[in-house]
Amino acid sequence: MSVSAASIRRQAKDGADFGKCTPTMDFKLGRPGRKATEGTFLPTDKLVAGGQQDALNPNIITNEICNQLTNVCDANEAAKTKCQQAKAKVAAAGVKDASAATIFNSALGF
Repeated sequence: MSVSAASIRRQAKDGADFGKCTPTMDFKLGRPGRKATEGTFLPTDKLVAGGQQDALNPNIITNEICNQLTNVCDANEAAKTKCQQAKAKVAAAGVKDASAATIFNSALGF
């Protein structure tokens, strides 16, 4: 039986405990309702995603992920701080391609 990454409680070496969530995002081309060449971002964890629609702007998704750490994930303060730092890195990079997801996920330790 396999276990999804989203079901594993993640605790980083720096004490960041993401609670019930894996706070990562992905970038994919051609999601439902989008052109095959249109890339969008979405949280990878179903609990984090909730009813979130995909977005062309990665900052919308990083903001949602960081909010969900408080709202549904039961993450600790170290995790919330780390998420805010990762969100700032994506905003500073100013990119709207797969590299935004890599920047965010890497900054969180994924």
